[in-house]
Amino acid sequence: MYGIRTRRPHANPRGFRAVATQSPARCPRFVRRGLTFIEVVVAASILSIAALAALELLASTDSVSLAARRQALAAVEAEQALAICADSVKNGDGVPAASTYNGGMRGEALAGCSIVVTSTLTNVNFTIPPAGPTGEPQILPMRIRVLTATVVTPEGETIVSLERPVPDEDPLIVTP
Repeated sequence: MYGIRTRRPHANPRGFRAVATQSPARCPRFVRRGLTFIEVVVAASILSIAALAALELLASTDSVSLAARRQALAAVEAEQALAICADSVKNGDGVPAASTYNGGMRGEALAGCSIVVTSTLTNVNFTIPPAGPTGEPQILPMRIRVLTATVVTPEGETIVSLERPVPDEDPLIVTP
C-alpha cells in the first residue's frame, strides 16, 4: 500500500492503442519566432493613423488659439479707437479722421487689419421718475451718438465690432 504507485494503462474498448500526437505549435518544425510581415504592416498603419489624428488635432487647436488671440487683440484695439473717438465727440470736435485712431495695429496677429469707426445719431427718451406721490414722470429727450468700431482684415472679414453710446455735442433736444 505504501509502495511505488504506477498507473495502469486504460483499456481501449475497441482495442486500438492511443497514439500521442503533438500540436503544430509544439512541433519543432513549426516553431514561431517573432511577428509576420503582415502583422507588422497592419500595426504600423494603425499607429500612423493614430499619429496623424493627433497631429490634426494639434493643428486645429493651434488655429483656434490664433483666432481667439486675434479676436482679443482686435477688441482691445477697437476699444482704444472708441475711447479716442468718444473723447473727441465729448469735446465737440466730432468723430476724428481714421488716421488718428488707426495708426498702429499692435501685434503680428493683426497685421494688415484696419479699424473703421462709424457714427450714427439716435434720439432717445429718458424717463425721470416723479418727485412726489402725485407728480407725473418727466420725459427727457436726448440725442445720442452711437460710435461703432469694426476691425476688418485685409480681405474684408470682420474680426470684432464694438459699440459705445456717447452724448452728442448738444445732447438736449428742445421739444414744445
